Amino acid sequence: MIPLLLAMVGSLLGKEPEQTWRSLLEKHADCVTWVSVTVRIEVSTGGRSMPPQEQKLEALGTILSEDGLTVLSLNTVDPTSNILSRLRNPGASVQVKYTEVLILMKDGTEVPAKLLLKDVDLDLAFVLPIPDSIEMQDGIEFSPVPLQKNNKAKSLQVLDEVVSVSKLGRNLYRESTLRRGWVNAVIEKPRKYFVIENIGLGTPIFSRSGDWLGVVVYKMDRGRPSGVVTLPSDDILEIAEQVRSRNP
Repeated sequence: MIPLLLAMVGSLLGKEPEQTWRSLLEKHADCVTWVSVTVRIEVSTGGRSMPPQEQKLEALGTILSEDGLTVLSLNTVDPTSNILSRLRNPGASVQVKYTEVLILMKDGTEVPAKLLLKDVDLDLAFVLPIPDSIEMQDGIEFSPVPLQKNNKAKSLQVLDEVVSVSKLGRNLYRESTLRRGWVNAVIEKPRKYFVIENIGLGTPIFSRSGDWLGVVVYKMDRGRPSGVVTLPSDDILEIAEQVRSRNP
């Protein structure tokens, strides 16, 4: 009797967000997508240039709009900081060129895309499908992250529960998932970040009521990742608008 009573009280107090989150997964699972990039890496150190290498990377991104504009954590698709940390030579230089960018759709279609912007300080990369590609001409539809009428990032407090929508890897058939987390800290200055447990880079974070709060990225320190944080949705959308203005 007591457990049932506690469950009823919890429901009345809004402490059972599971149904909201399951509905979110059912309706908006495809706002998260895998992005595949092929990069050509050129490294020079100590006055010597190493032979160029090609590398293929896959990372999760959050779709922001119906035309397929997608935001990712830059460090998941750019090995520059990782290579420099291993070289440990302040004079080393790394050049990364993107020879192929593909957005991987749920049905297996690979949509050619281009990299529009790399923001090293905020660990953001924006990619956009190439409009005149054959795949786009066949009527590909993208499922953007759900936006509220008021896009301001909702206020979070320490220990608040949240959820991230994600996808498993190719070996697990890229199945959609929910990852439940909680807020460890809210950083207000010099820039607002949420520090949240049990989340994955490039994925969107949602509140108990299903509001989109932001995207998971690295906190950068002197050009290198120093921790995993969530950048608020307001900031993501503001930068996305800047990307569009520079790439009409």
